[in-house]
Amino acid sequence: MTNTKTAAQPAGNLDPKWGAASLFHEPALLAGFRPRATDVLITTAPKAGTTWMQQILYQLRSGGDESFDNIFDVVPWLEYRRPGVDVATMLRDYEAMSNPRIFKTHCTYEQTPGTDTVRIVMTSRDPRDCCVSYYHHMINLADPIRDRLGVDENATFDDLFERWLAGGAWFRNIQSWWPHRTDANVLWLRYEDMKRDLEQAVDSIVGFLGWTLEPDQKARVLEHCSFEWMKRHNAKFSAVPGYTISEHFEKGGLIRKGKVGDYKTLLSKQQEQRILDQAREMLEPECLVFLGLVP
Repeated sequence: MTNTKTAAQPAGNLDPKWGAASLFHEPALLAGFRPRATDVLITTAPKAGTTWMQQILYQLRSGGDESFDNIFDVVPWLEYRRPGVDVATMLRDYEAMSNPRIFKTHCTYEQTPGTDTVRIVMTSRDPRDCCVSYYHHMINLADPIRDRLGVDENATFDDLFERWLAGGAWFRNIQSWWPHRTDANVLWLRYEDMKRDLEQAVDSIVGFLGWTLEPDQKARVLEHCSFEWMKRHNAKFSAVPGYTISEHFEKGGLIRKGKVGDYKTLLSKQQEQRILDQAREMLEPECLVFLGLVP
């Protein structure tokens, strides 16, 4: 069944469940989005393999295309409002997209439109690695974006650790999606498993979505989704619409290391324990085991 809500709701009348407006979150886009049964939504906490999954799904849909300029052109960020573009125009652009549409989102389950309609591919990643990846992401941002986010240019790792932990996005995301992990339209993959065996992850996604993939296409998909290929083509992944790469990042781009266990290079034992304590406070024991956060 397709959601029949339209974009006609005035901003002041939006259901609070869509969240508060911010630089990268426009509630009216969520409220006005019309989901289709053929849609695929990538849902992750920030820094949990989102861009990688955008690339994987686009490569699967296209059979290994490498001619795109920017991953956000072919796999839009659902709740991100492009600078200078009004909500109605963006929703019309979404409506004009061909099936199967693919979007990324950082929304919780409650904020995600069409959870009973679309197919959802979720990736989760060790929160300790997400925290360290967040730090590198923030210090690499260009000054104008960092200013708009309220991040001091002299912010230390300790400063950004506190900001990440207080923000709680990783914890809310996992907590909200965990009860739906076995829903028929949800496929939950762990970042660590994908790093260990990308081909198996690709096979799981293809089977889940019911898409077809010829052997030569699969070879291209695996090549184009490797860390080495994405690093060489960093420009395709390193700027959201409305910004050039240099306007978005000061130092390099988005693709950095993508390693498992990189948190050990920066997190103190006390900081690591605080992350684990918050995870234990908010998540069920079974979830902690699934995520590898308990011995």
